[in-house]
Amino acid sequence: MTAWTDFVSKVFKEERAKNPAFQFKDALKMASKRKSEMGSSSSAAAAPGKTMKKRGKSKKSKKRGGKSRRKK
Repeated sequence: MTAWTDFVSKVFKEERAKNPAFQFKDALKMASKRKSEMGSSSSAAAAPGKTMKKRGKSKKSKKRGGKSRRKK
C-alpha cells in the first residue's frame, strides 16, 4: 500500500474505535487535514529521473458529416 493509504487507514481505525458510525469518507477528509502528520514524503517533489509529460494542444480532426457543400 502507499503511504497515503496506510495513513488514511490508520485515521479510520483510530476514529472508528471512538465512534462506530464513523465512515471511511470522513476518514479521507480528516486525513487530508492531518496530512502534515504523515511526514515529509507526501510533500516531496516527483522522484528524480521521472519527468512529467507536457501537455500541448492537440490537433482536432475535422468531422465532415453528410453531403459536401461544394458545388460542382
